[in-house]
Amino acid sequence: MDSCASFHTTPSKDLLSNYISGRFGKVYLAHGKSLDIVGRGDIDIKTSSGSLWTLHNVRHIPALKRNLMSIGQLDDEGHYTTFGDGAWKVTKGNLVVTHGKKRGSLYMIVDKDMVAVTEAVNNSTLWHQRLGHMSEKGIKLMVAKGKLSSLKHVDVGVCEHCIFGKQKKVSFSRAGKTLKVEKLELVHTDVWGTTLVKYVGNSRYYVTIIDDSTRKVWVYFLKNKPDVFSVFKRWKMEVTNQTGLKVKSLKSDNGGEYDSQEFKDFCSEHGIRMIKTISETPEQNSVAEMMNRTLNERVRCMRIQSGLPKAFWAEAINTTAYLINREPSIPLNYQLPEEVWFEKEAKLSHLRIFGCVSYILIDSNSRDKLDPKARKCYFIGYGSDMYGYRFWGDQNKKVIRIRNVTFNENLFYKDKISAESTCAGKLSEIFEKATLEEILESDVTNRNQSTGVEVELEPEPLTPPRKFSRISVPPDRYSLSLHYLLLTDVGEPECFSEAT
Repeated sequence: MDSCASFHTTPSKDLLSNYISGRFGKVYLAHGKSLDIVGRGDIDIKTSSGSLWTLHNVRHIPALKRNLMSIGQLDDEGHYTTFGDGAWKVTKGNLVVTHGKKRGSLYMIVDKDMVAVTEAVNNSTLWHQRLGHMSEKGIKLMVAKGKLSSLKHVDVGVCEHCIFGKQKKVSFSRAGKTLKVEKLELVHTDVWGTTLVKYVGNSRYYVTIIDDSTRKVWVYFLKNKPDVFSVFKRWKMEVTNQTGLKVKSLKSDNGGEYDSQEFKDFCSEHGIRMIKTISETPEQNSVAEMMNRTLNERVRCMRIQSGLPKAFWAEAINTTAYLINREPSIPLNYQLPEEVWFEKEAKLSHLRIFGCVSYILIDSNSRDKLDPKARKCYFIGYGSDMYGYRFWGDQNKKVIRIRNVTFNENLFYKDKISAESTCAGKLSEIFEKATLEEILESDVTNRNQSTGVEVELEPEPLTPPRKFSRISVPPDRYSLSLHYLLLTDVGEPECFSEAT
């Protein structure tokens, strides 16, 4: 509880719901130092009486060390706060909103009950993001199955990234809920594309293949649509070796990529019945169409949240498919496709938020003894064919697969871009001010002469020039009374403003 705070503040973004990022000015500490306000949102706190109390317009200040509740803001909102006899109380009218005791010399707002609920809300949002913006209903099912043992209460709230990524007009009709009994008895497939942003190998399409019995999904990336045939042959060989079963039916739309003669001959040779929908009726291929829409919506959410460039759309698609195979499926009565397919339990403890900052270990053979032991990268997916995670190093522009890593799920690629733009803006302001202050009249004359521009000078006056009484004072930044010392454990400063 702070009577000197202008508004509620927190250094933890995870505590905030309805979060809005942006530049909301600065806050000044008692010794004059200023801190940037990078966002705002709401915090839900469960009071000692069991009711839910929402603090609105809480400012996000990452450099702050404490969560502060502003007495002034509570007063503006109609609350009455009293202190005394080692206790405090917040009331609104005749209603006691919350109360507590003094701890040491501070009046603390957090007690055991409040911490539990705040952490639960925090973990709900965290797992919502780790699971690729899964629905709240899906997370509750995962909790009921015991997959998320650390999560006791699910309350995702409003996710702005989901609004931007999943906004829709109408839904497809839910047809064909009855699943086939045996694996590979019926397989759904569809091609998505084209995208203007190329992926590795100039891929602009992807094809999804879904087993009707287990609802497990595979995603492959294509340079051209006719490549579907070679991908299907490779996939068929893989799943046949895994299960010992044969593909019996393949359901697709009426696209030309499925209508080639070699595709027909291959299916006929292996006894695969080709089922094609009527033209301009995507609803008949609803399983594949819905899967494509789910993939694209969640990829959009993940990319908006992380701020990664659009060139990483395929990495996001791969990650989303990986997560979909490990989340409850309604047609499977909320079983996990990965567990139904492989008939063994799927672990989720290794999941992390797409696009978060990560620090990967540098091999001892690749660094000097005094060099940093880790390098900052960005998490872009899971290893599909081998263990480990996939990262993108923006310095060397390479994708790295490694397992020795430390994650920071509170920072993302967009935070780096925001910091760089802020530094660039401050740098331009500093240079602009320096130019205005350091240009003298003699400098202007010399510049005009050096560029060959004729300058017409007025004749000297007969009377002596009038003396100005103004005393020139050098800028403060050149004052000898100002001294700074840079103490850092994160390497060289990244921009001029950090150095100063």
